Amino acid sequence: MADITPKERSSLCRADASLTAGLYEKIDRDRALVFRNARVITMLGTDVLTAHDVVVRNARIEAVQPTGSSLPADAVVVDATGRTLMPGLSDIHAHPMVAGWAQAFAGMVRDGGDGSQLVLPYELQLFELLACGITRIEVMAGCPDALWMRDGVKSGTLVGPTMTVGSPIVDGAPIIHSPLMTYGVGDLEGGRRAGEQLADMGFDFAKPYSNLPAEGYEGLMEVCQRRGVRVMGHVPIAVGVEAAIRRGQQGIAHVAELFYNERGPERRDAARRERLVRLMAEHGTWLHGTAAVSHRIEVIGGRLPMDAPDWDHMSTLHKALLAPDSPLLAMYRNNPDKQYLYDETYALSCQSIAAAHRAGVRVLTGTDYPNPTLVAGHSLHEELVRLTQHCGLVPHEALHNSTRLAAQYHGEGAADGTVSVGGRADLLLLDADPLQDIHATRRIQSVLAGQHLLREPALRDGFARIKAAYAAMPPVVLQMPKLT
Repeated sequence: MADITPKERSSLCRADASLTAGLYEKIDRDRALVFRNARVITMLGTDVLTAHDVVVRNARIEAVQPTGSSLPADAVVVDATGRTLMPGLSDIHAHPMVAGWAQAFAGMVRDGGDGSQLVLPYELQLFELLACGITRIEVMAGCPDALWMRDGVKSGTLVGPTMTVGSPIVDGAPIIHSPLMTYGVGDLEGGRRAGEQLADMGFDFAKPYSNLPAEGYEGLMEVCQRRGVRVMGHVPIAVGVEAAIRRGQQGIAHVAELFYNERGPERRDAARRERLVRLMAEHGTWLHGTAAVSHRIEVIGGRLPMDAPDWDHMSTLHKALLAPDSPLLAMYRNNPDKQYLYDETYALSCQSIAAAHRAGVRVLTGTDYPNPTLVAGHSLHEELVRLTQHCGLVPHEALHNSTRLAAQYHGEGAADGTVSVGGRADLLLLDADPLQDIHATRRIQSVLAGQHLLREPALRDGFARIKAAYAAMPPVVLQMPKLT
């Protein structure tokens, strides 16, 4: 196994409360918080409660009761009149911009150094997710910095969404991403070593990738099953979708994996698609929808026009990498060997999500940010729109998959991901009803993450701090070789 991934945390792992000072309202232990007179989307079936109070104490929901019932005398009260309360949302395919990713990009930037000057401080990254209503993420290519964030949130030294963290990418030659984020595996023993190492380092799951050879995949699966580590990732080309499902891979990280590497008629074969989603349903295989990134794949390939609804929130680095005259875009668009990858990827992804949903496959909400023009937190709302407008889900189903289903995926309690007694107090208060218009998930008035409350003025303040942090970064000038 070839491995130069970091084994220690970077210098960016330092808890600096000054970055978010004054944004979070900390609810004291044993003190109650009440959302008063809300319309409540419980996620218990299709139940919607009107004129109800939700009482929270010590990061758990204590009561859900009709407005007018008695309340704790010293409670912090949030007036929810005319607003909708629901569980917090989940991005189950996230790539926070950590030091290792930035270092991988630094070689493309003139005077890029180690890339750390282009990284938004981790505390602000976590704030941005919460401020967008995201109270749960799954990191799809981890490192010690991501483990530090996960553990800091769990211990209370950091404020952020609940996190699970996957291993570095487990790939084979030629590896697709930076060796700083990849275990390079070539054989059975290499797969075993990768499995042992990621388990020893405390990653929550293994992420196999597209060029992992079949024998390396078998070694990885062997160790992960023995050590109780789940496997969620790409489907190696050498293995194939059906074999991966039957071998016990618990999850497939993109719906496009069902057809992405097919060049012939199999790519559009509806009967093949139906067979695969039925097999996934039979085996309980989880699926990341990631419709928005399928759309961006066609944008990158020049098949669809640039669509970046959250461009203003993008990092300085990614704005440069994705500018219309970017040599990175030219590299993708001018590579004749990659053209098949852009062939109706979005339409086929939408058809595949719809087929999976009809078959009973559990489709999780994820974005794959910061892949092209996808932004931490913000783009999850776009994903929900695409699921409901193009993939056959109704708003309640998309919201259920982003709340209660995500909690079930992470093995949490029956009440978690719902607004019910005993559930986690990860809650989102909206100024409009997302069951009537899914775009309403962007109209955030307040977010509660355990014992930390963000009100609307703090949301504006925090976003202004992020904008200022990006403005203070050095200009990004790409130095990639000009392609002919």
